[in-house]
Amino acid sequence: MDKQFTYLFLIVFTIAGPIALSFDKKVAFYKNFKQFAFSAGITSLIYLIWDILFTKSNIWKFNDVYILKHKLLELPLEEYLFFIVVPYASLFIYECIKNYYPNLKVGGTLTWKIVLTFSILMILFNYSKWYTIVTFGLLSLILTITIIRNTNIFKLISDHLFAAWVVCLLPMSFVNGVLTGKPILIYNDAENCTLRIGTIPLEDFFYHMLYMVIMIFIYEYIKATKSKKTI
Repeated sequence: MDKQFTYLFLIVFTIAGPIALSFDKKVAFYKNFKQFAFSAGITSLIYLIWDILFTKSNIWKFNDVYILKHKLLELPLEEYLFFIVVPYASLFIYECIKNYYPNLKVGGTLTWKIVLTFSILMILFNYSKWYTIVTFGLLSLILTITIIRNTNIFKLISDHLFAAWVVCLLPMSFVNGVLTGKPILIYNDAENCTLRIGTIPLEDFFYHMLYMVIMIFIYEYIKATKSKKTI
């Protein structure tokens, strides 16, 4: 395989399983495609703006050896596909856990308070690192708002959301391991905390968590509104 198709192949590999299993009768994820499209669309737009700004600022960059030649606003075309495929796979995993394990308990609010505390500490110890402070800063802000408001939506998603993120760590570690191992995506270590799990910056795991929190909150809000549940 030509090296320039590496990132594209990785995206196809990521989406193959979730697409094939989306018609599982118990999950029936295909029925929620409109809600997925709206929630992922809003979240991905935010992330693409973030991505463009960080690429322009040399906080990270893409290795031309492993991507197609065409770019749009500094980003390879595969990166736009990434923000369709990964959200789809993540939300599919969330729905599977929610449908197969409806009574799952993994700490609820206490777990998220620990994540919030960790996020604040990361900011305090890395206040000059842009990738660190933006990732953990946004995560801290959103968790603070949701925990303080203690909304019914957050109560609804908290256990299954955290479990889904944990399950997502396995495929994410593979995908990000390839992205950072070859590397397809090259990080400027002056702008992150320099802690890595293998070749993956620590921030990447919480960058993904933040995406899931925003997307799934919007997703469940839309579903609750549609079914006229009390929020």
